[in-house]
Amino acid sequence: MLRSYLRLAIRTLRRRLRYTTVNVVGLTVGLACCALVAVFLQYELSWDAHHEHSDRTYRVVSDYPSDLYSSIRFEGFRTNDDDPTEQRSLPRRLVQEVPAVEQAANYTIFSDYEALDYIELPDGRRFESPRRLATNTGVAFMDLFTFEQVAGPPLKQAFAEPGAAVLTRSTAQKYFGDQNPVGKTITVNEGANSRERPLTVQAVIADPPSNSRLQFGIAMHVKKITDFACFRYLRLTEGANPATVAPKVEDVMTAVNPALTETLNWQGAQLQPLTDVYLGPPTLYDKGPNRNPAYLWVFGAIALLILTITTINYANLGLALYADRNEEIGVRKAIGGHGGQIAGQFLTEAVLLAVLCVPLALAVCAAVLPAFNALMGIQIAGTRLFQPTVLGTMVGLAVLTGGAAGSYPAFVLARTRAVDLFGRSLSSGRDGRSWSLRHGLIAFQFVVLIALGSLSWIANDQLQYMQRGDLGYPAERIVEVNSIRNDSTTYQRFRQRVLESSAVAAVGMGDAPRSVTRRVPFTVSGEDQIYEGGQSGSVDVHWFEVMGIEHPVIDSMRAAGPTAPERHLLNQAAADLLRTNTPVGETWTFNPRDPNARDYRIDGVIPNLQLNSMRKAISPRLFTVYARPPWAINALVRFVPGRTDQGMERVRQAWADLRPDTPLRTTFLSDKISGLYEQERRFGTLATALSLLAILLAALGLASLVAYLTRLRMKEIGVRKALGGSVTSIVALLNREYVRIVAVAFVVGAPLAWIAADWWLGQFADRIGLSVGPFLVAGVGALVVAVAAVSTQALRAARVDPAQVLRSE
Repeated sequence: MLRSYLRLAIRTLRRRLRYTTVNVVGLTVGLACCALVAVFLQYELSWDAHHEHSDRTYRVVSDYPSDLYSSIRFEGFRTNDDDPTEQRSLPRRLVQEVPAVEQAANYTIFSDYEALDYIELPDGRRFESPRRLATNTGVAFMDLFTFEQVAGPPLKQAFAEPGAAVLTRSTAQKYFGDQNPVGKTITVNEGANSRERPLTVQAVIADPPSNSRLQFGIAMHVKKITDFACFRYLRLTEGANPATVAPKVEDVMTAVNPALTETLNWQGAQLQPLTDVYLGPPTLYDKGPNRNPAYLWVFGAIALLILTITTINYANLGLALYADRNEEIGVRKAIGGHGGQIAGQFLTEAVLLAVLCVPLALAVCAAVLPAFNALMGIQIAGTRLFQPTVLGTMVGLAVLTGGAAGSYPAFVLARTRAVDLFGRSLSSGRDGRSWSLRHGLIAFQFVVLIALGSLSWIANDQLQYMQRGDLGYPAERIVEVNSIRNDSTTYQRFRQRVLESSAVAAVGMGDAPRSVTRRVPFTVSGEDQIYEGGQSGSVDVHWFEVMGIEHPVIDSMRAAGPTAPERHLLNQAAADLLRTNTPVGETWTFNPRDPNARDYRIDGVIPNLQLNSMRKAISPRLFTVYARPPWAINALVRFVPGRTDQGMERVRQAWADLRPDTPLRTTFLSDKISGLYEQERRFGTLATALSLLAILLAALGLASLVAYLTRLRMKEIGVRKALGGSVTSIVALLNREYVRIVAVAFVVGAPLAWIAADWWLGQFADRIGLSVGPFLVAGVGALVVAVAAVSTQALRAARVDPAQVLRSE
């Protein structure tokens, strides 16, 4: 029986080759989108899951009202006497004193700031340092995390003693080629601290997977981590509840370092699952990637909507095609065929076509995967497309899609009495006054198109607003030099040399845009209220010239020269928050209940500058201004309009003269601002592309459906023309039905899109206002798509000679 169904199904599909092709294209694209979603979601949800005990591994984070701190301070960081033993005390005591803690380790990954160091090999060759992971808990670290070993002894043994280094395969290949690097010595030259750290290569591991947040080229076991804090990870025993373990972890943290927990704004320790870090909120001092899970839901929803559109196209065209087979069904029933056989035939045809599209969809996915990786900034291997879970999902979706599209003829037409099947076509579309299932499906398509079109427009407007909005300074003409490395002397010499160029307008030191910055509570003299979310920044007097800000306090400091005492200025957001008429002369105090808190006398107020993401409102900020700073975190260079290239050449030349041993790292502030919204930009581009794809698919399906239904109405059109009907009246007649459908879709889709847009824009403190414009444009666009698809077929039908049509009938 099945063989007979398949043979008849193939014959039927070949006989209607044009409409079969339309369905194949639509189904292939819809299934390809779903395949791409499947591998993307699988990739995104599997971050850090490759570690053997990832389900029991947690990161300890500190919870404060304004931020989550991923990096926990060492005990003696205030007094600079954090000796190696004390640095290891927290993980050691957690294992000893908390029964549920099976293992604990410290580590940090040096950021781009520290990566200015270089690696020297025994033969004198030097390489720019890759990302370096440093831990002072070597064995525990290798026990906590899982790496694929390539060469050397077992990793716990290789990493047992300080001075050991583990290289990734790519780093080992870069440094030593095909030689075995195990036992070789490399030296890390830490230029900022004038320190040379010799390391012995003890093992080689495979490069960490692309969906791992532990990305590094060298892992070092050191006696002391040269930083004020590090990440703390632990593994719980089987069945341990992290919610009950967290308070015990807090108790140990308090015993080891009371300053961690006995502060005004401490809200407790949290145990964050390792596999949740990537999809969790960004945390302070963690520069690893994060993904907003809401965007994954949006991406998945859009892909499913595209599949829904293709399914509707398939079902709508099927309604028309099967209605034209009424006589065939009637004859089969008249000669003894029962409903089950006919239903089985229709379902077989629909499911067969859908399943045949699966390999085509996989081929499309494989072709677009490199471009998709580039767009999303990820590295999904093509082999993921052929994993059993993906293949099973694809086949299952194909069967469901085919079954849904074939269910109408299978369970309605197959049960209709044979005598009724020889009457008027069930889907000819002649009755424009009543709504059918076909009308409802087409209306749903246009609801989706109107919603996707308007939401894509609004998302693009918000992104453009964030990137091109008024920041308070000319970001496109300011470059940040990140190579200074806290060297005030180098900064001053660099500044003098760069200013010798007429292409440079100003050079200063201080705050630049950041994705996440530290925020703490503060108070002002004369007020009892404690405010949350205060920020601080250190700048020199020249920073204001770079940013284009003039202020009498800055003028007086310049006049006083390098010996002028430090002054303190608030931004307007801080001034607006306070209840005092004028904050000048008042005292600003961070962490007011801290016995070591410092008071700052406010000397003035400056305009707001957008130095963080617009997702949050501009924070109240205190600027400490130095005439000549004792240290320098960076240099900001502002160029004369139209002379950026000449100015950058001067920057490169000046740095090469001063520090030929240190790479020059520069970033334009406009690029830093753009980077704050990279996730929105990537998903916005993807959403726009998918929305255009959905529109094209809907137009293709509608055009094919109208072409078929119009062919069924050729006799009616011939009669109308014979009775004097004009081409215009016939085109208007055929369009009337679909204009009504689009109008209903707009009434339903526009409010839904408005609600969704308002929810999404609610994530941003500084956002565009909603207007009816994008929704009207989307509605008009949907109407144009419908009218164009219908009118093309209607004009072709209306120009046919009525005598020829009626003669054929």
